[in-house]
Amino acid sequence: MASKLNKGKVASDDNNKSVEARLMRLLDLKDEAEADKIYGLLKSHGLSKAQVIALVETIRREESDIIFGERVIKGELQTNQEDLMDEADLASSDIEQGMKMRMANRENFKVKRLHRALDKIRDGSYGECEGCSADIGFARLSARTIAELCIACKEEEERKENLSAVGRRPKSMGQSLGTKLSVS
Repeated sequence: MASKLNKGKVASDDNNKSVEARLMRLLDLKDEAEADKIYGLLKSHGLSKAQVIALVETIRREESDIIFGERVIKGELQTNQEDLMDEADLASSDIEQGMKMRMANRENFKVKRLHRALDKIRDGSYGECEGCSADIGFARLSARTIAELCIACKEEEERKENLSAVGRRPKSMGQSLGTKLSVS
């Protein structure tokens, strides 16, 4: 019986080492002790080793999809000579180029947020709400790996955004001129 327990412990130790080795590879860590330290810190945010590995793999996959995937705009930010034929084609081309640039900027911003999430995993603060310091939770993190707020804080933030957008008057020049000018 004792030998069966020892074999189970050895298998468990081997399993843990492979998990640490996996995290080392995914995060480019120098040793398994560093991986074990990260697991310990993230455990305080309610994340198991398997969940940490799953989240890091998802972050790496999202990063790879953006950098190497079809969504990256490769050299498409040039205007074709054919598009310069007339003003309508040029305007259409400008709109299309603007959209491509906005999409590229969004993708770039997301990659930066993914890298920030990896940094937070390395320092052990991943999974902690920046608003209230509560645990964000695995379900939310697996749905949105770059989440920095728990659901309650995110809902509060969105509520404030909606209130300010509805209750705010536009500060555009046209609005201020419109009140000063009158048609007689």
